[in-house]
Order: sequence, then C-alpha cells, then structure tokens
Amino acid sequence: MQNSNRSAYIKLIIAIIGWAGVYHSAHYLAHHSDIYGLAFIRYFLASVILVSIIWFKRGYLIKITDFKKHYKILILLGTFGIGIYNIGFFIAESHLPASKIALIIAFTPCVSSLMSSFYFRQKLGIYAYIGMIIALLGTVGVINYGNASCGRYWCNFFEHLSTGEIAALSLCITTSLFNIMSRIASQNGIDSLTITAFAAIFGDIILFFSMLLFGNIHSVIYNNSEYWILMTYTVLIGSVLCYFWYSEAIAKLGVSRISVFLNGIPFTAVLIDIIFFKHAIHLPVIISGMVIIFGVIMTNRAISR
Repeated sequence: MQNSNRSAYIKLIIAIIGWAGVYHSAHYLAHHSDIYGLAFIRYFLASVILVSIIWFKRGYLIKITDFKKHYKILILLGTFGIGIYNIGFFIAESHLPASKIALIIAFTPCVSSLMSSFYFRQKLGIYAYIGMIIALLGTVGVINYGNASCGRYWCNFFEHLSTGEIAALSLCITTSLFNIMSRIASQNGIDSLTITAFAAIFGDIILFFSMLLFGNIHSVIYNNSEYWILMTYTVLIGSVLCYFWYSEAIAKLGVSRISVFLNGIPFTAVLIDIIFFKHAIHLPVIISGMVIIFGVIMTNRAISR
C-alpha cells in the first residue's frame, strides 16, 4: 500500500469515527438547548470557518460571473442539505437515541440511488431494486423494534411512527436531494469546497429565520463549558475536518472503494453508545441495522456493475 493511500485510509477511518461521534454530541446539545438556536449557531460557526479557508486559499470567495451562473443550485443545496436537514436532524436527536438515528439514516444510499435513477434517467437492474427492498425491510425493523409502543417487527408502521422517527426518515430524503444537487453542481464545474461553503452560508440563512420564528438563541449562547466543548467538536470535526478528509479519500481512492467504509458509520455510533454510554441496544435493532447495510451494499454493487 502506497504511503499516500495509507494516509487516505487513516483519515477516512478517523472521519467515520468523527461523524459517528457527532450523533452523540448532537444528542447532548439538543437536550441542553433550543434546537433552532443550536442549528443556527452550529452552521454560523461552520460558515465562518469555511469562508476563511476559501479566502486563505484563493484570496476571494467566488467570482461574480460564477455566482450569477450558479446561485440557484447553491441556494437549493443550502436549503435542503443544510437548512431543512439540520432542523430535522436536531428534532430527531431531541426525540431518539443517537444510535437509532444513525441506523435509520443508513438507508440513505438506497434513497439516493432511487431518486438519482429517476432524475438522471439511469436504469437500475433487478438486483439493485432487491437490495433497496432489503434495506427498506431493515429500516422498518429498526423503527418498529426500537419503538416502545410496538416492540416487534409486524405492527402498524404508520400508527406507531413517532415525531423523531419521521424526522430521521426525512433526513434520508434531504440528504439524497443534496447528493443529487451536489452531482449537478460538480458537473457544472463547481468545486467541492465552494459547494460546501455556500451550502453552509445559504443553509444558515434558513436556520437564522427558523431560529427567529421558533427558537431561543440565549439558551445556546449562555450555556456551560461542556456544552461549548461539544459544540466545538460538532462544528470543527463534524462540519469541517471530516468533510475535507472524506473528500481527500474520494480523490485518492475513488468512490467505489470508500462506499463500504461509509456503512461503518451507523455501527460505529452503536459501539460508541454501548462502550461509552453503557446503553443497552436490543439485538433485533442491531440485526435490522445489519440488514440495512447488507441491502445498501447489494444496491451499490449492482449499480457499480
């Protein structure tokens, strides 16, 4: 293994662990402050960092001609990928265990593949659809087994669906929309750093108005030191550093090599829950999560072929 590839793999593994930890840090933050103020402050800080990085590297944020040409897609990226996503994310974190959210979101690659096939008019083989159905069955298991009002696989899915579970499922859709729009933006020549920075800026505008309407920023600003340590981790690690290392891994290793690693995020979140927080996670929930991962891997392999 070349030294550059070894470095990329190490950074990718650290990024996966870092993202898994964000589910738990966000869980604490959502239970110790107003979620709308929290979401706004998180991406306000991330936007400042990202803009500073771009300015340091280029000496300018974006060319006026490029902005006029691509502002619509950048606004949509921020609206869905940052604004709506983060509202749903912190609603889910305020209602569900972090590990359960991570397992539900594991279904996202299948949603992304299905939506992409419609938008880009790409035909999917029968094995891809079978993989999606398997992953969907696993998602149903995670929700039903993890829901105290159900506790078994076969029950009325919609009758027992909670606010947190609806919010977690919505993340699969908003992330998929973000993935599709990111692909469109990349095809139009927008680099990943510009996409990330402007998505954060426009997304934070959405979060600012949601905070004005529904939130309380004082519960965030005047919080304790432990809160701000976790906020710093969530911003620096989850919103900035992990993304750059992930992008570096894509450039050096390729998407097909790293897709399997991304499936480790939900189970890393589960391990963190068990090891560090001593939370008991029911075996049927873990098995259902493994079914999701199997379905996602099957879908990815079928598409790559």
